[in-house]
Amino acid sequence: MVFFLLFGPAFFIWFHLETQGHAWDRRKGLKTFLSGALLTLPFFFIHGIFLSLGSISAEGWKLFAKGFFLDQFLPLLYILAGYVWWHRKGIMISIPEQVVRFLAFGAGGLIPIAFRTHLSFHGWEEGFQYLLIPFVWIQLLYVGALSVGVWFFTVRWERFLVIGAGIGWLFLLGWGGYLYRVNLRFVAWILILGSFVAAGTVLPKVIERVKYL
Repeated sequence: MVFFLLFGPAFFIWFHLETQGHAWDRRKGLKTFLSGALLTLPFFFIHGIFLSLGSISAEGWKLFAKGFFLDQFLPLLYILAGYVWWHRKGIMISIPEQVVRFLAFGAGGLIPIAFRTHLSFHGWEEGFQYLLIPFVWIQLLYVGALSVGVWFFTVRWERFLVIGAGIGWLFLLGWGGYLYRVNLRFVAWILILGSFVAAGTVLPKVIERVKYL
């Protein structure tokens, strides 16, 4: 299970790029992958600061908010910031190329994040931490890739619609972790795996649509 947490998302994204990434260049992709892994190493310390503020012991919306922040928002925000900073001189590229590059960068970036998650885990949520959260992180990369691709390619108002839909997807995923922590585990499994299948089905179609914005 630890192996799946550490490398599952990276293997899946690599497979996706090999089979569906029309703008995929394996040599450039490997460099981007390694740069993502390198730039995410400081996440060890940043994430540790927030973890030190207290364990997840809240209830209700506070439990949802804290789990959402630690599991999804902070990792995605860090990968987004690192990606934009690293590629700031060549950020304006086509949406398909941007999606491929962000996925490769994020796949590398998730490895240190997953390792930090493994080292800091001392709870009873093994099923979520080691099996479900990789499926959540893959969807985070999808949302980030589409958001970055659209944002830096067009100034039309439709980009806010795409980003808004992505934020809605993130909140949907946030309920997966919350439901697991309140012992509605079967529902959490259905929600996260169902959204994962839907994302894998919808993503290629959405890319085809938004690249004409």
